[in-house]
Amino acid sequence: MSVQSELSSMEEMWRDAAIRFNERTGMNVDIKPPKTLDDCIKELEGSRFPEESEEKSSREKLEDYGVNILRCLKLLGGVAAQGAEMVFGAPSSICFNALFLLLDIPEQLRSFREAIEGLFETLAPCLSVFRIYEKMDQFNEIEPELKQAIHQVMICFVDICALSIQLRDSGKWRKFKSRMKQLLIHDDSGIKAELEKFERLTKSHYSIQSTQTLKVVLDTRGDLTEYFDRQSEKSQQMANDVASLKAADDKRNSEDSKRKYIENIKKRMGIDDSLYRSSRERCDKPRKDCVPNTAVWFMEHPEFRRWAERDDKEADGLFILTGAPNTGKSVILSAMVYYLRSIYESPARHSPRTLIAAHFFPNTTTKDDQDKRPIVTALKCIALQLANQDSAYAKSLSQACDSKSENTTFFRDASCQELWAFLRLGSPRGNATHYLILDGLAGLPEESSDNREQKKQLLDIICSSAQSSVRVLLSVRRDSFRNEELASHFNLEIEQYIEPDIQKYIDHYLRFSDIFQDPEDEPLRTKVLHTLAKQVHGNFNKAKAALENIREVVASDGLESEIDRVLNESNMNEKQITRTVITQLEEKLAGDEIDELNELLIWVICGKIFFDINELNAALVLRSKRRGTLRLRKKLEGKYSNILTIRRDGTVVVTDDMDDVLTKRRVKPRSVDDTPTFTATITITKGDLRSVQSFLWSLSQKVDSLAHNAFGFEQIAEQKGMKNNIQVNEVDANLTIVRRTFSMLAGEPNKESEALGHYLLDFLPQHLNDLLEKATGYDELTASQKQEIGEGLFSLFVTGEVVERHWQSCQSLIWYREPGEVETFRRWLEDPIAISHLGRLDREWLKKVKAHSNPNQALLENIMRTVARHWLCDRKWNAAKALNWLRGFRQMPSPHEKAQDDIQDDGSDASSSRGSYTFNTVSVEDVAEWCREVLTITSDEDKALMNERLGETYFEECDYLDAIEAYSNAVSLHNPGWKCIEGLSRALAANGQYAKACQEMEKALLLLSSEDDPQNDSLLSTNYRRLAEWQIELKQPRSAIEYAKRATELAPEDHKPQFELLRIYLDNDLTDDAANLLGDLVKAGNQQDGTNLLGQIITNMLNVAKSQRMFGRCFKVVSRNAETFIGLLQQMDLVIDQARRADRISISTLTRLLLYKGIALYRYGLEQDERIQRALQCWEQCLGVDSHPGAWNYAQVQASTWVCGYYFDQAKALRGSGSHDIDTYLKKMNDIVNKGLPLFNLGPKTYLASYYARFTKDISKAREILHAYIDAAFGLLSDDIADNDGDGYYQLAEALLYCGDETDALAAFSLPLPSFTISFTGDIISWMLEYETELEEQLGEELIVTIKKANSGSSLEDQMELALNHIDTILQGIGDNQSTDQEVNMATRQDIGNMDSHGIHETPTAQTTVVSSFADGDTVDGSNKKLESPTNKGPRGAETKSTYEKIRSKIKQWLNAYKFGARRWCDVCDTMWDLDHAMNHCKYCYDIDFCDACLNKLKTKKLDMPSLETYCNESHDWLRLPPWDKETYFRALRKEVYIGGRIDDEGKRVEGKTVTVAEWLEGLKAEWATKE
Repeated sequence: MSVQSELSSMEEMWRDAAIRFNERTGMNVDIKPPKTLDDCIKELEGSRFPEESEEKSSREKLEDYGVNILRCLKLLGGVAAQGAEMVFGAPSSICFNALFLLLDIPEQLRSFREAIEGLFETLAPCLSVFRIYEKMDQFNEIEPELKQAIHQVMICFVDICALSIQLRDSGKWRKFKSRMKQLLIHDDSGIKAELEKFERLTKSHYSIQSTQTLKVVLDTRGDLTEYFDRQSEKSQQMANDVASLKAADDKRNSEDSKRKYIENIKKRMGIDDSLYRSSRERCDKPRKDCVPNTAVWFMEHPEFRRWAERDDKEADGLFILTGAPNTGKSVILSAMVYYLRSIYESPARHSPRTLIAAHFFPNTTTKDDQDKRPIVTALKCIALQLANQDSAYAKSLSQACDSKSENTTFFRDASCQELWAFLRLGSPRGNATHYLILDGLAGLPEESSDNREQKKQLLDIICSSAQSSVRVLLSVRRDSFRNEELASHFNLEIEQYIEPDIQKYIDHYLRFSDIFQDPEDEPLRTKVLHTLAKQVHGNFNKAKAALENIREVVASDGLESEIDRVLNESNMNEKQITRTVITQLEEKLAGDEIDELNELLIWVICGKIFFDINELNAALVLRSKRRGTLRLRKKLEGKYSNILTIRRDGTVVVTDDMDDVLTKRRVKPRSVDDTPTFTATITITKGDLRSVQSFLWSLSQKVDSLAHNAFGFEQIAEQKGMKNNIQVNEVDANLTIVRRTFSMLAGEPNKESEALGHYLLDFLPQHLNDLLEKATGYDELTASQKQEIGEGLFSLFVTGEVVERHWQSCQSLIWYREPGEVETFRRWLEDPIAISHLGRLDREWLKKVKAHSNPNQALLENIMRTVARHWLCDRKWNAAKALNWLRGFRQMPSPHEKAQDDIQDDGSDASSSRGSYTFNTVSVEDVAEWCREVLTITSDEDKALMNERLGETYFEECDYLDAIEAYSNAVSLHNPGWKCIEGLSRALAANGQYAKACQEMEKALLLLSSEDDPQNDSLLSTNYRRLAEWQIELKQPRSAIEYAKRATELAPEDHKPQFELLRIYLDNDLTDDAANLLGDLVKAGNQQDGTNLLGQIITNMLNVAKSQRMFGRCFKVVSRNAETFIGLLQQMDLVIDQARRADRISISTLTRLLLYKGIALYRYGLEQDERIQRALQCWEQCLGVDSHPGAWNYAQVQASTWVCGYYFDQAKALRGSGSHDIDTYLKKMNDIVNKGLPLFNLGPKTYLASYYARFTKDISKAREILHAYIDAAFGLLSDDIADNDGDGYYQLAEALLYCGDETDALAAFSLPLPSFTISFTGDIISWMLEYETELEEQLGEELIVTIKKANSGSSLEDQMELALNHIDTILQGIGDNQSTDQEVNMATRQDIGNMDSHGIHETPTAQTTVVSSFADGDTVDGSNKKLESPTNKGPRGAETKSTYEKIRSKIKQWLNAYKFGARRWCDVCDTMWDLDHAMNHCKYCYDIDFCDACLNKLKTKKLDMPSLETYCNESHDWLRLPPWDKETYFRALRKEVYIGGRIDDEGKRVEGKTVTVAEWLEGLKAEWATKE
């Protein structure tokens, strides 16, 4: 077989992933320029409160990790250029694109953002492994097994993102009232299986992937030394990329370890992701929903401030907030949690180990699944939050959980005391401090003695555990003070402080409702404001009820005396108020209005999801078969507003949790039906069974409809003057919903079925199950009601007509593969009373179903025959959805198999959990085989259609080779249409066969253009865009441009082709073409909304990776034409105005546009003074965008940096002039700095600190500005986490530098070990050991030979691991006095056999997947010679052992320091600071470095900055970081620093002395008076 035929290259794999993603989601994942992990992090920051998540530390580490991953894109760029077949884009960028599209969530779906944070954290650390393979011309030489593993891992990742997007866009997830179980691992979405597969493959093959790739790289570039000599710049870049890969691997290893710890903790403790996310959401939601500028008064309370200050050792560790129900305790606690996080957390994790965890117990009046042990669940969730913030705690807890593996019931049965001690919630280690916040404890039900005992235990534990290192915040009701220990601690009574918030709430309500807003109404408004605030005594529910009554009085033009009455009655208890509201409403409403309201309550209270207005309106039409003249929204906002409320997301809920008062149980038996009996005879001739069944069922539904409408039976009660009460009975409600379902299914699809059908069909099993369980006692169903249910279900399953007719409502169903839900249907169809009205043949069919070996499958078979026909025999239905149904049917377990699966590993029952079953995979061919058996497919035309549908299915399944084969078969069997050929072309493209794909697409376009259809232009435009993308892959930009132009001609009003064309121009440096296109777009007329195509393109540009770079290119292109430049800025203004006017302002869009516009004006504006002022105005507007105090997003932080950078330069230029403007600039900088939190806005702070330190010599002022920053640095260096020491030293170095201490700053910069960017093999040992004795040199040289023979191409770290393994084996042989040389040799060979082909020591797990490269009897050099080992007997053996142990100690010391070192690189060209290259760190700009070459260009104004992020300019100064040398390297390795003296022009230290790092740090701490 040829090399070409064996090629399964990286580019093909990523083409597969990209095309499949496109087809599943309708989105193009191949975004140009590609997304990065930074963009994903920024997208998370796009929400209104970006710092809210408990898992913020994970996101922050991922941001830093993403920067390192970006360096991998340049890995072996020179090598890739020689591989002609490598034409696809960066694969890791496709991963980031997929993740970015998943994170690109509309504001109305904002809560889904929180649901995917766990997925983000789980997947991101694994991405960098893919970068090892990109752009490698010898990728085809990697073992086939490894290729297959890589392919599967990448396909899994793209599948996970695509399926998550499908789930997000379905919209159904957001409506669940109960916990969103398995939201991102829901079996219906397929994500769970893909996640398991992804984790399994990554774990098994990561080690092989890393080392095999590096081997291929180094083998491919065996002439590196010669190549360096010829092309020094290119080889330098390669070396830098290898080093940055090492840095990325270091970070990924740390994150990957923590992720594994957390996953293990979740698994052991039995906490699923949905439960954890819902806990976090309950914590954040109260603060988000409160009235602006409320819930802040506690910040000034002295006792709270003492409790919140971790350094105040005398503060009481327990802080208690007391208050009556509905006084805002949860809101205050939520705000307190946010306050703590804003103080102790930062984007770069610079704070000391202050861990914050909160749990808000759910409201027991909601329909969440009842947690049997809520306090135990709370402790587990708190522990998980702590683990997410702290790697050391995560590792320790994971190991502790593993120790309980023998005791499988511990986490299920442990008491609160046992769990508290086990989780170490009250005993943090080291300098860590735990802040634990609990809310809603008093609201837990106390019906069971277990709950009462758990609550008492927890309160006792909290009282005894609270201390300076364990701060507990607890909200309780006053009756909780029966606990004497609790009463001894300080408590803050919320009613004493909440009245101002009540007044703000009242004022907000009055302003929002436009009540008493005229000047002449001021006295009445003031009276309501103050009187009501005092009357309700802090109870927000009472205030709201009174305000609703006042609104009604005003709406009815009532008297002021009526308002006085409302105010006087506002202090009644809440149930009295609720009953009064209901009674008053019953008096006002007519009988039909009460019936309508009761119908709405059925759905709102007893529905399984939250319904929006359209769905409720559909429910009313289903009831009455007619539409009312008054819109439902008007009724909900008017006459029904005291009972029902429209939420922000458009769904409707019962006001103020009135469910309990409105829900009634029957207190007497149902009335017996003693009405006269009427008999009618229907004669049927020539009717088959199916048609008769359909006719009779439809007739029964029509009669029911007529009885309630045409005959007017429902109006009889009204005619008699009778009115119902406003109430709902749960059993009757479920029965009503079931009846509405059967009524809808009997008719044709309409607007109502479109709006509500998906719910009725999907949740039919749940409502039927509720009837089975709850229809007892007086609520028991009558025989006729049961028969109605039985007949309806029979008609659903006896044929496939109902599903066929309502297929569009079946898209979200999953009961076709849920055995528990199918069994619910069967329970009803096996009820003798329910099926008593069915005919004999009908009952016979049901008996056959029951007797079948798999009755669940038998019940569904008739439906599935219909689905099979639509899957393979027509094009109407989506092939993937039809396949899902058939797959679920074929995988349906029998009742016996289900019973075995119902018992989970922990002994719990899984049968009640929807989506809890994991099914074996059934292939497409297996499903197709069953379909061929039940269908008749004989003609070539039918076979061609079947193959076309199979091709479409395989494409959806990402099985592109089978898709190509199926499509090709279809083409050969019958004259194909354009759709079939289009499918073939897309499958070819997905398989990487772009040339053939283009040929086939041209054929499809020819056929499509010959058809006369007004929709064809849009289809043609879409396919020309595909051709443009494929031409880019073929490295044919000119052809791509031509296709993109044709796409724009066919759809001139569509901005997408224009955007793609612009992107092609910019990516290929076609600046003139880009300028002309932008000029044309500027001249194009505006649309009705005021924007033109350019405005829409600007919005698109915000969503590309490194958007600042694309904007920067556009600004540079148009800067040569004043008219185009001004037009572009004007369009940006229009988009900015649109963002401001939007219902939910996109803060990210608004701030980024203002930032970019300001930079454009600053860099390219025409008039010097005017451009600067306009730029400053843009940045100040950016900073002024409304956000939570101290919560600036990324763009705002950047804007503050640009503003302060300008002020700094102006003040610096004026120093010595005596100008008062200096004070003005310093004040402006101070104002910006003071708006941020202590560890935020470091860019502005460094400018201000640098000015004070260097130009006014006010060192104390500079230190005051950066004190929190350096405190955090010392915290990182004093904790027990080794892998953050490098960050701590760099942070310390920067703080010292900005405060003017250059000598100590250079010392700190020189402590994290650099990357080696030169080629070492075994001689790293001699370089690193510095032999002290002759024997040590001899053994070291032998070690070098061993390493070279074992593997000359592995990384330095792998070489050290190999050396350690070899030494351990030798020492083991020396330690055994009975060992022979042969045994020592065999042990050595065995140890080498436990290493992979690159010298990496394999874990037991990895060993099972790796075949040793050494055959039996072979040595590392491939011969049959045995490795020579030192003598192991006598004094010589003892000396050898001692020397080996010394060598091992040195290697371990080096390896530990190297693993936890850090890296610095040039911010322009990515050159690494190492043994060959110096670096220059700006003394004023935060974290900005330049290599010598880039710094020289900057000083001469020839440097082209790569993005819009860097303000640094030629007027600044830089601290030179000289290239590393051996002396500096080993000084850092010994944990020593060179202090004192001075720094010469080359950055070298002279006239100093060497001290230990510990001694040096202690001196700095004393100098800075740092608190421990």
